[in-house]
Amino acid sequence: MCNSPDPFIKAYHEFRDSIDFSKSGVLPDPDNMVCYLLVGLPRVPADDDPSTDSSFEAIDQKVTILKAVFIELNKKASEAFLDLGLNLYDMAGKRAKGMLRETDSGSD
Repeated sequence: MCNSPDPFIKAYHEFRDSIDFSKSGVLPDPDNMVCYLLVGLPRVPADDDPSTDSSFEAIDQKVTILKAVFIELNKKASEAFLDLGLNLYDMAGKRAKGMLRETDSGSD
């Protein structure tokens, strides 16, 4: 049995522990989220992977962590509020990936 924690779960806990859980009911701002995703917040295992597609995997990992914390933070909110927030995170992830694709295609 392996004693070391899964790197993704570790990244989730590190990010989660940095959040102030006394505040809830705030929707993510998609523009800010795109910036955070592109600069590497929160830090995830794929950030350390040198492979070609790791930047896209990192965005997926970041969005997954952000969505999980959003749900945990707003567990008493309405389903409509949660759905809206989750959709905003998905939208930010797609926009961040689109910007990465543009950057990659512009470097040819």
